[in-house]
Amino acid sequence: MIAAFIFYLHIIGAAYAFSKSYVEHKLADAFMSAIFVGIIFSVCWTMAGFIVHFFFPEGGFAPWLDSDTISLLLVLVFEALLYGGYFFTQRRPSPG
Repeated sequence: MIAAFIFYLHIIGAAYAFSKSYVEHKLADAFMSAIFVGIIFSVCWTMAGFIVHFFFPEGGFAPWLDSDTISLLLVLVFEALLYGGYFFTQRRPSPG
């Protein structure tokens, strides 16, 4: 259930990146932003899966917190920092 919620958050994030780029730029940039989110997710999940399988037990810590869920949580934290810095702290032009 946790993994499904994390996937749902990524779908919402990709839709946000798409719509923000579409409003601020053009349609081609919107598709590029959505593809960027997908690539970052897949690469980060691969690396996090390797790290989790190296440091944590194979079965995880509980039936609801297995190794895939732990790696998705690591991806979520990393992407929150990355996208928070990229999408939310962009400078806005000063009025006047």
